[in-house]
Order: sequence, then C-alpha cells, then structure tokens
Amino acid sequence: MKKKLLTIFGILLIALFIIYNVGIDIGSVHLGKQTDDIEINNQYDIKSSDFYKQFLSTDKLVVVNLWATWCKPCLDEMPIFLKIQKEHTDVKFATLSIDKDSEKLKNFLMNHKEMPDVTLQNAAYRKAIRNFLENRDAKSLFYTEIVPVTYFIKKGKVLKKIEGSSDYKGFTSNINSLK
Repeated sequence: MKKKLLTIFGILLIALFIIYNVGIDIGSVHLGKQTDDIEINNQYDIKSSDFYKQFLSTDKLVVVNLWATWCKPCLDEMPIFLKIQKEHTDVKFATLSIDKDSEKLKNFLMNHKEMPDVTLQNAAYRKAIRNFLENRDAKSLFYTEIVPVTYFIKKGKVLKKIEGSSDYKGFTSNINSLK
C-alpha cells in the first residue's frame, strides 16, 4: 500500500512539473506556462528599438498606455485616449499591449487602425521597454500584468505613472502639467 501511494505521488509530482513548465490546454482553459508568441527573440538594447527612436529620443512629452485586448477598463478608456491624442498634436502618443496572442492582437488592431499601437513592431524589445517604463534593469524578468497603466515621459525619463483607468480630465490635466 505504501509503495502504491509513493508511486502515485511520484507520478503526480512529475505531471505537475510538466504542466507547470510546458503547459496544457483543457478546453478553453490553459494551465501552466503561458506561451507568448509576440515576445520572441528578446532584445535588450532598447536604443536599437523603433520605440526608442520614435519616443525616447524626443524632447516632446510622450504618453504611453499599457493595455490588453481582454481588459475592459483599457478598452473603455481608449476612445478618451484617442480623443486627447487628436487634441494634443504637440504630444506623442503610443499604446503597448501586454497580450500574448499575436493573432488576437493583430485582429483587434485591424479593426482599430486609429490606435497608435507599437507592440508588434517592437515585439523583440517589449520586455526591455516594459523594464524601462518601470525603471528596472533591461534584462529583468520580473514584471506584473497590471493594466491599464499610463506613463508620461519626457527626454527619455518617466515623469509620472498612473495605474488604472483615467478619464478625460485626468489625462488632460496630467498632460498640461507635464508639458
């Protein structure tokens, strides 16, 4: 009896190890390691990225919104973000998705062409960009999946970070105070 229990325990332990490190799909539920088909071949020299060239090497105020297609508050604030982008032509705007499914993100962006999303063209630098935004080492593997988050950047430095949704007044007052 004791030998059977040890054998079953050993098999369960091996199964859990495999699920944790490889992942398994049961219906529409995924258990274990998440695959991220956007973030491949990570590059950590952010100065080589399009993001750096377009947004960090400018003297203009830059507003970067971290979002996801599955995040309702992100989607709710996006029309406000786009409206403010049209009103403040002297400010550069970008969105960066934390989505892991490139097809879902591509389909979403095809239907929302007005979004200034830089995720796919900076896929190899996405970790480095997120680490820059959070003031961490470029190769750090630690980051959270909190969205929406908005960053206000000027001259290559994050001046302000707002976690959670923002409204028109909040976005506008932050932009006006940081210009």
